[in-house]
Amino acid sequence: MSIQYILIIISLLASFNLWAKELKLCGVEWPPFTYGENNRLVKGISIDVYKEAFPRMEMKFTADQLPWARCLKDVEDGYYDAVIDNANLPPYIVADTPTSVYPLGIYVRNDFPQDKFSWDSITGKSVAMVTAYDYTKKIAAFTGWKRVDFASDEKVLQALQLKRYNYALIDVFSAPILSKKVGIEIKLLKPVVDSTNLYLAFSPKNSHLVKQFDEAIKVMIKEGIMDIIYRKYISMSYSEVLKLSQEAQ
Repeated sequence: MSIQYILIIISLLASFNLWAKELKLCGVEWPPFTYGENNRLVKGISIDVYKEAFPRMEMKFTADQLPWARCLKDVEDGYYDAVIDNANLPPYIVADTPTSVYPLGIYVRNDFPQDKFSWDSITGKSVAMVTAYDYTKKIAAFTGWKRVDFASDEKVLQALQLKRYNYALIDVFSAPILSKKVGIEIKLLKPVVDSTNLYLAFSPKNSHLVKQFDEAIKVMIKEGIMDIIYRKYISMSYSEVLKLSQEAQ
């Protein structure tokens, strides 16, 4: 490779870094989609997706780790450009294509004598879940169980470990990670209870970016890059995760 060619490449990269618009994103730590370090979200499925998508749009980004409520408000107020992994809710603007999903399932201890989930099987039972979470409409509307609230998913699993309760409602991605941390063997009652698609949710002022971002994601799906990114972190591909979401009760 000639020196002249190398200088051209360096010049082009420098030009991109100088002129590319930098978006400010925010979100919470939610393994395996986002991992935090020094108040920044530095890796994970979603972060890797953005690292691939935004250069295709000739853009850069930073991702700050914030409390969820603050992130939502700051994006709505225009201090940040988009919320990482949010549902399709106003006033935010999302693309047609989801970048992740939020499948929720009922977990029990590994030796518990039940393997399948049905709404009838859970009626009248106490179910541990997290106070602050915005669960799906289907879950929020169900009044058949006795909801028991805890401060975090970790606290939910600790209660399950102590056999205070037999059922816990947790998302299927966090559950195996947190169960190892807590030291409890758990199993998912299938199928999952409910699921919702998640998106990079742009502030209204950035609505002009949504179509461009959606086109980048669709190309990445076609090229198989989304599947590769997912398999880097979990045992399922992007396509398989979407299928899991569709199998919800």
